[in-house]
Amino acid sequence: MLGIGGRPHISSIFACCLFFVFGYIYRGLWTNPLEMFSPPAPKGYFWVQSNQVSSTELEKEPQTPNTTQGTGSSYPTAAEQEVQTLMKVIEWPAPPGPTEYKFSTSPLTTEFQLLFPRGAYYVGEYVEVLITARDHGGRPKAYGGDYFQAKLHSPTLKAGVTGSVTDHRNGTYTASFLLLWPGQVEISIRLVHSCEAIAVHRNMRKTHLDKISFFGTIGETTESMECHEWPQAGPNVCKFHDPDSGERWYCKRQTQNPCNGFKGGLRGSSNHTLSAEEERLIHTSVKEKLIQSKVDPFQVLPSDNRTDNRSVCSPGLPILDPSGFYYQDFWESRACKNRAFPSPSAVTQCLAGKALYLFGDSTTHQWWEYLNEYIPSLVEINLSVQLPGVLAGPRVAVDTEHKFMVQWQGHLTALTLATGDEQHLPFVANELDRLSGERLVVVINCLAHTVLNPLKVYVHRLRNIRNSVLRLMKRSPLTKVFIKSGNTGYKYTYGSDWLSLQFDLVMRAMFSGLPVTILDNWQMTTCHYLPQDLHPGPVIVKNEIDLLLSFLCPT
Repeated sequence: MLGIGGRPHISSIFACCLFFVFGYIYRGLWTNPLEMFSPPAPKGYFWVQSNQVSSTELEKEPQTPNTTQGTGSSYPTAAEQEVQTLMKVIEWPAPPGPTEYKFSTSPLTTEFQLLFPRGAYYVGEYVEVLITARDHGGRPKAYGGDYFQAKLHSPTLKAGVTGSVTDHRNGTYTASFLLLWPGQVEISIRLVHSCEAIAVHRNMRKTHLDKISFFGTIGETTESMECHEWPQAGPNVCKFHDPDSGERWYCKRQTQNPCNGFKGGLRGSSNHTLSAEEERLIHTSVKEKLIQSKVDPFQVLPSDNRTDNRSVCSPGLPILDPSGFYYQDFWESRACKNRAFPSPSAVTQCLAGKALYLFGDSTTHQWWEYLNEYIPSLVEINLSVQLPGVLAGPRVAVDTEHKFMVQWQGHLTALTLATGDEQHLPFVANELDRLSGERLVVVINCLAHTVLNPLKVYVHRLRNIRNSVLRLMKRSPLTKVFIKSGNTGYKYTYGSDWLSLQFDLVMRAMFSGLPVTILDNWQMTTCHYLPQDLHPGPVIVKNEIDLLLSFLCPT
């Protein structure tokens, strides 16, 4: 573990001076970190409309500006085609009939065994195991669709790699592992969700659009409005639209108070209406459980034929499977020669002269916190008032010695942010449109807060962010953009790694083909020896940041 440098005590007078100095520096870094030049940013605008929303509008995809409408289509042809393509990316087999708990896959009766045992195993070879799914009565399953996570690891070596699982659609699965280091290894396979539990999550995502409600107020009254990110049927619906980002949301009024008095939402609630059988299928007693093994730990021998043909880390590299592995707590990418940054000075040398913007949820906020604590010369500037229970940002830290800054901004929607009278909504797409400069580094993650949304709402948001990324790279060609994949370990009551996986695949597909770099943190959080957690431990966060720095400073 790397030590965290202590901070000297700063008097209140000196702290005030630092605040004004850093504030001036931050103002310059916001738009042009090298020249300290700040052109005025375009002021966004906001409009509302109140009318009755028809039932047909509930099925419409939000409109994308300046695109051609297809004949007879309720949304742009290009958008419709993209959604259809993405649906194929996340196809998943469904159970053949009604789901019953006793016939669902059980982690207690499911097991795996070694395929094609050999006398010796060498680095560079593959090893395979056969998973046989059984229900709670011990009966073999006749269909697939279960979600397994597999890893091969060496606890004493602090080494691990993710396995690739193939569904044979008949109740059996093959997990394949690439042997990447010598020594004793063991295999662990986890049943994340049965096929039947996935059917529950899929149904909730498609039909239970009211499972998360947000509440806002109008004007000076105490009226509370129930708000959602998809069209609402019935009278007295306020429709809100931010034309810059394309974001839309809808609130139901109880009175005739004008919609333009909307002040935003601060709290949400869960409205899940699951049957007792559905609750049993997704209960913690049957999800995220290790299954039985007939495979003992075995030795892997060194290979004389191992060569390193990797290039330095640069945009455009393919994501391999597995994308990398841990050895002695260091993540080694299989696509490029990533580096370790073992000291604060190594990190500051890489970030010198750059403006690093982190957009996303609490998983990118972990990056900001780690850097802020790890680098003694990095000092936070308190530029915003943080609302109780709302993690929105921005949080900014500046290093005047090495002339770089790090900013984190949450991707919260209008429904999770108290907007106040000015209706300033910091959507990621809008924030990207405010950036310009020569040495910008942008990291974007948009997943954990969105996994309970319908697919079309998620695609619409990513499409707007993607358009803003393209505009940013056009006006600032040297900008380096990274798409951070999701973390595993989404274990909240109604959350699911399967839901996260689905949207992670969508996110990767939507940004593929662009001059951006996708950071595969999914596997980095799957195969480590620490318990899976949406907010992983410092050693994993350090490896995630070091992988990013390897693309910024490859040598």
